[in-house]
Order: sequence, then structure tokens, then C-alpha cells
Amino acid sequence: MSVGLEAGVHVFFALLSMISAGVAIGLLISNKLDNSKIRKIALLIAILVWLSWFTVIPVYTQEYGVDKGKIKSYPETVAAHAIGMETKEHIFYTGLILATIIPIITYTTDIANDKNARKLLISLLALLVLGGIVLDALGAWISIAAKIAWSMGGG
Repeated sequence: MSVGLEAGVHVFFALLSMISAGVAIGLLISNKLDNSKIRKIALLIAILVWLSWFTVIPVYTQEYGVDKGKIKSYPETVAAHAIGMETKEHIFYTGLILATIIPIITYTTDIANDKNARKLLISLLALLVLGGIVLDALGAWISIAAKIAWSMGGG
């Protein structure tokens, strides 16, 4: 089971990206628009989400397999993998794509003057934050399921 710092580093980067997205939404809604600032924040969001993705690779490739075996051993915990992890993987890849698209939008449009581009950007940022919250909840479910399965002696 993942108990070290490596299991939380990707969450840290994800949370920083969600906070950055919230800041960007606030700037876009407040009409204190500065293309340069929005572009920098958008690039920061993409970098943070990609860092989150890269830092989780060791956890999934080296550690989760053991937890997965335990989780799947009991009917009480199997849904955490069957539903939770499968859903989490799809949302995570969607977030990765969104985070990559966000700076492309900011660098190819005039956010300060293009109302439609601004609406699209706000929508994508909100989806990124919402997806991050759902990912955090699913990650908590999987983590608790692993602890329960380990405590039951499964595997």
C-alpha cells in the first residue's frame, strides 16, 4: 500500500492546478483582464497537471498493483477499483487534455476582448476544477478501500 510521500506528490500538483484555475476564473469573471497574466496562469495550470500525471506513474506502476489485488479480494471493496479507479482514469486523462487545451486557447485568442473565447475558457477551467474535486473523492474512496481490504487480510 502506498504510504510514502510519493503517493501524495501528484495530489499536491493537482491541488495547485485547481487553485490556479480558480484564480484564473476569478480574473476572467472580475473583468480585470490581462492577456499576459491569463496566459501565464494557463501555462502554469498545464505544467502542474502534467507534473501531477508524471509524478503518479511510480505509484500506479509499482505500488497500486498490490493494493488492487487486495481491493479486488473482497466484495465490500471491489467497487472501489471496478468503478472508482476506472472512472478516475478517464477523468484524469480528460483533465490532462483540458489542461493542455487551456493555454492553447489563451495564446491563440484575445481573451480580454473576445467574449466567446472567455466563456469557453471559464467553462474549461470550471470543468478542470470539478474534475479535480471528483478525482480527489475517488482517490479517497480507493485509498479507504485499500485500507479496509488490508485490514480484512485479503489478497
